[in-house]
Amino acid sequence: MRTRSSRRPSDDPRALRPGERGFNLIELLMAMAMATIIFMAITLLYTYEARSLGAQFQVATMDREARFAMEHLRRDLMTMGSHTTPNSVVDGWVCPKPAIPIRAIELKMNDGYQVAPLLNPFVRLLSIRLFGSLDVKTRFRTTSIVGTDVILENDGTLPATSAEWDDIFSDDRFLRISGPDGRMMFFAIKSSNFGSKKVTLTSAPPRVSGSQLCGFQGTGSGLSIDVQGFVRYRIVADTRPGAPTDSKGKASRTLLVRERLEVDGVKVAGALPLAENAVEIGIYDAIFDSNADPDKVGPTNLPDFEKSKLITTSGAGYLGSVGTPMPERLRSLNVVLTVRTERSVRGRMHNPRSHTQSPLVTYQLDAEDDGACNVHTVVGRIAMPTMVARNL
Repeated sequence: MRTRSSRRPSDDPRALRPGERGFNLIELLMAMAMATIIFMAITLLYTYEARSLGAQFQVATMDREARFAMEHLRRDLMTMGSHTTPNSVVDGWVCPKPAIPIRAIELKMNDGYQVAPLLNPFVRLLSIRLFGSLDVKTRFRTTSIVGTDVILENDGTLPATSAEWDDIFSDDRFLRISGPDGRMMFFAIKSSNFGSKKVTLTSAPPRVSGSQLCGFQGTGSGLSIDVQGFVRYRIVADTRPGAPTDSKGKASRTLLVRERLEVDGVKVAGALPLAENAVEIGIYDAIFDSNADPDKVGPTNLPDFEKSKLITTSGAGYLGSVGTPMPERLRSLNVVLTVRTERSVRGRMHNPRSHTQSPLVTYQLDAEDDGACNVHTVVGRIAMPTMVARNL
């Protein structure tokens, strides 16, 4: 009997047969080198593809954020002036004049928040304040007016629940009262009551009598009512829980928000975030009607608010808040919104702006950073059909 220890080498299946030979050390090293090169190539290709997909995702994210915000602003700009006055100061149908001037649009420079302003010069902070029936489109009718109380007709257009009623007739809005002759009165809402269908104003609407032509007649029944208010678009610091901060504890993320303002047009009643990491919002190529005659058109093109009379740092200009603003002449404009990536792209060289008219191509968050954020800009051309209809 053949024992295990007496097995011949040729009986081992792993043994080489005549004419066969194995790998020597050099061949083994060469094979390992080739495998390493192939593996490194695959790794580099995977890394490149991952970076490319990451960059595409960043662009898609910025574009989505910017277009979502632009759509909100476009909608509000197109409907501003609807059912309201473009400028209560020069509008003869507004009687009596409200306590503060009401204008469909006002711009303000240097109003907002910027991350690392010293590293990113010539970035303009512009806020856009609008007025009108921007959130509540429904129109109601009155049953009577008694002092500061306006009783509404329950004709099926009123809110069906107390919560809906309180949301519409809130004390950060105005009640516009319109008569059959086209005159309009604007009064701030003080309080309201769902059960009695009553809206209480901060002051009593006047009654027409003798030479007093402003106000309502009789009991004030059958008048048109709608709710209007201020909203403002501007860039603010992101102070939400968990929002990132820099080494000094300052917010390192911004938000473009749509703010509901109190009746004074200044205090914030609520804010809706629209776009994260917003950098700049601007207005270009504003078209104004230089002829107030509604049968004549004389367009005036203002290419940029820093080179024209559109708005100044002091608040003056065609769309300012002091002097003789003329928002009622506005016919169309271009809105430009720029956002950036959340984090810097390593190796991306920062190219700061040399002046306000140069393109904004990168944004830097920290001087010690070895990269910079990419930016993305969207532009929207917006016409003002309601402003044309209300040519004053």
